[in-house]
Order: sequence, then structure tokens, then C-alpha cells
Amino acid sequence: MVVLAAGRSARMGRSKPLLRWQGATFLENACTAARLGGAEPVLVVAEDPESLRGQAGELGDVVWVACPTAALGQSESLRAGLRAALGAAPSAGAILVCLVDQVGMRPEAVRALLEAVARGGFDAWASDYGGSGQIPGHPVALGPITWPLVARLKGDVGARAILKSLGDRLAWVELPEPWRPLDCDTPEDYRLALVGSAQVGGDQPR
Repeated sequence: MVVLAAGRSARMGRSKPLLRWQGATFLENACTAARLGGAEPVLVVAEDPESLRGQAGELGDVVWVACPTAALGQSESLRAGLRAALGAAPSAGAILVCLVDQVGMRPEAVRALLEAVARGGFDAWASDYGGSGQIPGHPVALGPITWPLVARLKGDVGARAILKSLGDRLAWVELPEPWRPLDCDTPEDYRLALVGSAQVGGDQPR
């Protein structure tokens, strides 16, 4: 699993990987969900890994991937993560990817994507919360056909356009709507995430 955590967090105003939710950092939550869901190895892409190492919580045995060009856009960190993942697991049939600000990603979702990949038959797999088949959710899994396409991405774009271009070669992995992660881009998003966590009995951030 590649966890993309290299953004500048400009809209949030502070480092998103280090924000806390349910007693752990965003980055710790993402790595834990990946590992408990069976996605190994876990790779963390950061602009400057040393700035996060030691502050991000108990991440376990992760592979740090430096992306000093992250300011040029999300495509930079996605390409860096894909290259590193293929080096760490050259026989992988697909590479799972998630964003660190998709807060509350569940191990069950990771496991469901892995099971779908194992069944084969598609070029990529997207989490489909609620079964709409409209907007790809996280995590996503990118098969070998997509890897050269990722390598050609430029600027502040991710894999969504690639997924859209696949048509019926994209598998929509239906997941329960309550499993949908919270997209945390702004301080208001974060406030709502904390309120939601408190309402369901989650721990308050430390």
C-alpha cells in the first residue's frame, strides 16, 4: 500500500499527516488500516521524511519514500510511490494507493480491495462506497496496464482520469456507505471529523 503524504497541506494550514483523530495521527491511522487489512509492505511518500519521522506515531515497519518535488503536484508523489512500490514488491499484481487525508479508511475496505484484485479480470479497482459507481473512493488498486499511464502524469493530478479512461476495465468494489473515509482538506473538514468521531464515541485527539 502506498500512502501519499507529501502534500503541502496549504488549505489546512498545518501538516495533515500529523493531525490527530481518534487518538492517533492521520498517518498512523492510514498505515494501521493498510497493515490490518493485509496490504504489505506499507510505503509512505513524503516530501521530507525526516520532518515526519518521530512525530507521526506508531507506524510500524514502513518504507519511507522521499519526494522532494512534491510541490509540483500530486502526480509527483504518485509516481514516486509507484516506482518505490514496484521496487519493494516487483511481483505485485496491483499497487494499492490511498491519500493520508482520507480519514477513517477501514481495514475491511483494504481487505475487500485485495480480495477483488486476487479475483482478477480488471485493470484497476476502486472503492465504491454506497454502490453508486460514479466517483472512485480510496483505497484504489492500480494494475500493470495503468503503471505507464501514471508514469506520464504531470502537475497536480492523481489517478482519477486514468481510472475514468478504463471504462469497463475498472472494477467498482462496492463497500458500505458508513465505511466511507472523511475527506479532510480544510480546518472545517477537520472540525467535522472530530465532531463525528465524538458523536460515535471515538477518542478525542491528544
